[in-house]
Amino acid sequence: MEKAQWQEGPRRRRNRQHHASINGSILFGASNNVVLTVAVAVLIMYFLSSQWHTPGPQENTYQLDPIDLEYGLAQCALNQQRPVINYNLASSRLAARSEGSPRTILHNATLINGDGTVTQECTIEIQDGIFTSVSTTSFDDLEPAFPEDKVLNLKGRVVTPGLVDMHSHAGVRETPQLWATEDVTETSAPVTPWGRAIDALKPHDQAIPVIASGGVTTSLVLTGAKNQISGEGVVIKMKRSDSVLGMLVDTTDGSGGKPQRYLKMAMGENQKRQFQGSSTGPETRLGESYWFRKAYASAAEVRRAQDRWCSAASRGPAAAAALGEYPRSLEWQTLVDVLRGDVRVHAHGYETEDVLALLDHADAFGFGVAALHHALRADLVADALRARGIAIAAFSDSWGDKKELYDVASDLPRRVAAAGLTLALTRDHPAEHGQWLMYEAQIAHHFGLDAETAVSSVMAVPARLLGLDNRLGYVQPGYDADLVIWDRNPLRVGATPLEVYTDGNSAVRASESLWETSESLEYSKETPDSRLSDKPETACQEGQVDIVIRGLKTSFIGEDGQRRSQPEIGNVTAVVRAGRIVCVGGKECDDMAKSAIEDSIPLMDVQDGYMLPGLTIVTRQHGLTEMRQEPSTADGFLTGEDYASPVSSRLGIKFDGIHLGRTYRSGVTRIVTPPLSEGFFHGISTLFRSGATSILDDGAIAKQSAALHFTIGHAAKSSRTPSITSQISKLRDLLTVDKHIHPVYQDAAEGKIAVVVHTNNKDVIAHMVALKKETGAHIVIMGGSEAHLIAGELAEAAVPVIMAPFWGCEPLFWDGRNCLPGPPLTDRLGPQVLIDAGVKVGISNWDDTNNHIRNSIWEASWIAGPGNQSLALDLVSKNIEEILQLPRSGEFVVYEGDPFQFASRVVLIFEEGKVRSCYPDVDET
Repeated sequence: MEKAQWQEGPRRRRNRQHHASINGSILFGASNNVVLTVAVAVLIMYFLSSQWHTPGPQENTYQLDPIDLEYGLAQCALNQQRPVINYNLASSRLAARSEGSPRTILHNATLINGDGTVTQECTIEIQDGIFTSVSTTSFDDLEPAFPEDKVLNLKGRVVTPGLVDMHSHAGVRETPQLWATEDVTETSAPVTPWGRAIDALKPHDQAIPVIASGGVTTSLVLTGAKNQISGEGVVIKMKRSDSVLGMLVDTTDGSGGKPQRYLKMAMGENQKRQFQGSSTGPETRLGESYWFRKAYASAAEVRRAQDRWCSAASRGPAAAAALGEYPRSLEWQTLVDVLRGDVRVHAHGYETEDVLALLDHADAFGFGVAALHHALRADLVADALRARGIAIAAFSDSWGDKKELYDVASDLPRRVAAAGLTLALTRDHPAEHGQWLMYEAQIAHHFGLDAETAVSSVMAVPARLLGLDNRLGYVQPGYDADLVIWDRNPLRVGATPLEVYTDGNSAVRASESLWETSESLEYSKETPDSRLSDKPETACQEGQVDIVIRGLKTSFIGEDGQRRSQPEIGNVTAVVRAGRIVCVGGKECDDMAKSAIEDSIPLMDVQDGYMLPGLTIVTRQHGLTEMRQEPSTADGFLTGEDYASPVSSRLGIKFDGIHLGRTYRSGVTRIVTPPLSEGFFHGISTLFRSGATSILDDGAIAKQSAALHFTIGHAAKSSRTPSITSQISKLRDLLTVDKHIHPVYQDAAEGKIAVVVHTNNKDVIAHMVALKKETGAHIVIMGGSEAHLIAGELAEAAVPVIMAPFWGCEPLFWDGRNCLPGPPLTDRLGPQVLIDAGVKVGISNWDDTNNHIRNSIWEASWIAGPGNQSLALDLVSKNIEEILQLPRSGEFVVYEGDPFQFASRVVLIFEEGKVRSCYPDVDET
């Protein structure tokens, strides 16, 4: 009943198809716009020349200014139009191109088009910023190239359309993030539909060319989600320009009609958190619904006033004059346009209650929703969303740090697609760095999304949802010449663009050495499979201490249960008796396996098996925090100032929650986590088993005191260490003059326990090198975004680096702004430069959302490069153990499929002398 008072028509039900969706409201083609324009001109001339006369005695004596009348009549005509998609654009562009202008001809290409279809031996021609020909005609049979033409033989390399990210904040949340450049959300009120991203977009945001280097050529830059209606987004090409005007995509397509427009709305936790304790906005979802309804009720009133004026004007100027000027509202006009069907609504939301409330508001006021963003519970309300034609713009692997995105299914993209919902994948830059949009599609495909849908989710689908599928999302004649040439199939681990074209111009091109390297057979052009999800019948049972494992292709585990220096490759069998490995590979092991089977020892047959040690990773808060934004789920944060009584995290580790579980079932069996801290000093980290059920389990704590942890940088400034200078000084004191205040500092000064310094800045890292030389302490750098700048000095001083994030470059903050973005902009990523220089490098995770740790082996493979499995494994096991002086892992994990690539799965985990898990479902509880 509360909502009924705001209705303009009959009450609509939640499960009823909304008839006024944005797709259904695009009714007028380009020819209709011409007709309407002519009609407006005739109508205005008629009113001004024939109807504007001296009023009679009974007429209203107020006269509208002719300019105001003309404006009002024009608006009335525009109110009858809707934005159009001109599907004749491609043909008209082809007809208008200059025959004599230079061409770029790419031949012998493997084209994976925007809908996932594959065409071999393709020839693509580019001219005047558009594709002019796409064919399988032999290059020798084509029109001869002119001297000014650029001809490139791709030698079978994969090409795709430029990627389209339909949820980005590039340019309005510039990186590195500074107070002065943070312009993503106007939070002075909960509803600001008048906000426009274009007004704050900074074309010199250094993230823009980096994002483009990942193959992203077009982005919908949205306003933020800290309030409920934050304003209009803008579509830009990801290219260098001195003005935002040089980046804009013309969304009118020359049709003479209205442009495509995009409104950002949001509901859920962000808004509650933003306005908590404020008198200006909502503190609950109840309040959020009120503010939505209030805003649209105000817009509906403006719309009715405009329609009344237009109705009166159709009877003559005197009737219009009686109502005054055409009603205008700077505050509400954007929402009026939403109600008319002129603006595509993009709504941020996660929980089902938020989604269903949004649908109620849309039904009550008669507007459509083009896409629901993030929507990590979309599979639970799929029927309601499908009935309204609402698409999903989601992540494939961002979850867990707050309630509304906690416990999300790993295969959510597959579920969304299987439910018949349209799916686009996004990065929400800079929440997740926009350079790696293709990584979202890769992970989604790994967890079961078919290859065609995975590809289309970052190409054709977002182009269509933006109303720009007449020019973007495909490589076909007449479309924008946005193209990516890949070094391998883009759904493979580490896939990297070699060259990116935007509007026919080469925006970035890798060095010739990278082009040559990509010709190796290890850079596969084949599409990988998805991970198997079935659970076959198996002899593997939890608790077994005896088992024969047959069908291994590669084993990095030797007969002593420890890591081999070189893997055993071939048809390998392993035998476990009485809780220990007795043999791996060779004829002798075949004989032992035969004997064991005769003794009724269970035989486990695996397909394409790999046996690896359990991985060891350093994390920020695994075992101490479940949802970062819910303090009650965390151990609690230290002030970072109690040096005399350093705390060990071993007393706070909790062996439950989805983060540890999913990490364990992905093959990460050991974790190092320091105490949580808001300041400079963390305390003593602990090495523990991620698969233990409590502190009482055998080997639950593998090493009580793993390392001593400090953070140096802006985030660590506090009352006692208010500057970076004071932080470095305090650490020096603890290793020298103050080491007597606790035995751990004496051990640290003698190199008996690692001193892990979390920092990214090159100069802070250099100070740590000097401190090691002065004290002899075993100092470890973790983070290391700028470590490559002093790689030689780090190697000479034997200072190891644990990179976090794995590629070493996500320059969110000032102290890491000089990181290396990697190919194609630079030949190497930061950690690769360090490895080349002889620095011992590990890969770990300092992400406070907690979820990416399970991807560690792929990310290590990305750094190591194709075919270098030994290095990849070292980065997430042996090197971490050596850097932190940890005991060697005695666990092993068996995978089906190559674990260094997508599509593999864990099928057995062996720890503390027995089988602990068989064919675990990564999401099982």
